[in-house]
Amino acid sequence: MALLNVQELKKLPSGMSFKSIFVITALFQKTDKNGKPYYEMSISDSTGSIDAKIWSDAAWFDRTEADDIEEPAKDLPDEAILGLIGSTVGVDGKTAEYRKQLQFNFNKITLLNQDKYPAAQFLPRSPIPIDEMVARYESLIASCRPQIADFLKFVYQGETWTKFRDWPAAVSHHHAYANGLIEHTLAVADCAKSMAESMKRSGYNVDVAVVIAGALLHDLGKLDSYKMTSIPEMTTEGAVIDHVAQGYLRFMQYADEHNLEEKLKLHLAHILLSHHGQREFGSPVVPATPEALIVSSADELDFRMFCWSSSVKDLPEDKPISQWHNATNRRFWNREDSEEE
Repeated sequence: MALLNVQELKKLPSGMSFKSIFVITALFQKTDKNGKPYYEMSISDSTGSIDAKIWSDAAWFDRTEADDIEEPAKDLPDEAILGLIGSTVGVDGKTAEYRKQLQFNFNKITLLNQDKYPAAQFLPRSPIPIDEMVARYESLIASCRPQIADFLKFVYQGETWTKFRDWPAAVSHHHAYANGLIEHTLAVADCAKSMAESMKRSGYNVDVAVVIAGALLHDLGKLDSYKMTSIPEMTTEGAVIDHVAQGYLRFMQYADEHNLEEKLKLHLAHILLSHHGQREFGSPVVPATPEALIVSSADELDFRMFCWSSSVKDLPEDKPISQWHNATNRRFWNREDSEEE
């Protein structure tokens, strides 16, 4: 049986058996209605991610010392299972239908030799070449007035630049892969710049350079809230403080070190603190300036556009409506492309 990737698995009908190799990105132990333990697992490869169920009768094996995937394996101790996050595993499974949605059940999970099957080989990264994204970043910087451009260059240097370039934008939902943070940030900045220029042409008092700077800085806190090991992971600080507050703390430190003008510091700080748009979404304040409104709107739009794209990309032509998307509270529609006139 050929090994299938995530994209191929999503196209399988119910009742089909499969074999695959994935990286475990999340793993939780739960208890079913009969009191038996089971696991919920999230896995990824270079083509995407899926969630799977692992029931109590599943078999767990350890083949880390074997050179070939077909060699005999040892049983994996129960106490080692929750330590598999970030590891590459081989799985045998079967698709099923649950509440009219495709479900993946893994009945055999094998921990593989991590040197022979390194996680980085199977994990996704931004589809946009990094050189292209760096050029876009430099173009945005160059479009700002010197006071703002110099500050942005001061922020994004050394280790901060390396993390900004390489880090994920999340551990799930959107841009949860290497180079995801810079990809998302540039999408927000490009969109926000266009919106600001359009609003300015319409007669609104908008500082385009402040919009660009706010967009490039809005997720600064994710440098502390996430990390990129073999998989995107949330740090303890990210879990208990969140990236909005972390970004404000980082920004204020950089602003003071750079002696940033006080009015500009306050303006940019407000954008960072309000970029999630609403208090219930994690912003301690709501956007109160044209620039903050634009950055918040662009951030939300890129998030939803990413969710739409990832939800519909594998849908068959005869089923254009996606499964329910919890993060955006909707189903997405893969409408037919309109012909350009």
